[in-house]
Amino acid sequence: MQTLKNIEELLCAGKLDEAYGQLNDYLTNEPDNAQAWYMLGGIFRRQQLWGDAINAYNKAKMLEPDGPADAAIESIYDIIRFVNTDLMNP
Repeated sequence: MQTLKNIEELLCAGKLDEAYGQLNDYLTNEPDNAQAWYMLGGIFRRQQLWGDAINAYNKAKMLEPDGPADAAIESIYDIIRFVNTDLMNP
């Protein structure tokens, strides 16, 4: 089984698909690991799958209320709420 450090190395190398598969396997065995859920949220965030990212971050936040997931969720909501008024009136 891969460790979170190995999965993080894959993420840093840009191997999202491989990291995603290994992270899912990891979460099957360690479903209460907040860091793993946070990493999964990061993968979804990179792919702009906002709903999936928020769900994964919420799971991490539920497991570790003082962790970094809350800030990640807020930044996604900032992205979603962003409106470029210059593009609205061509």
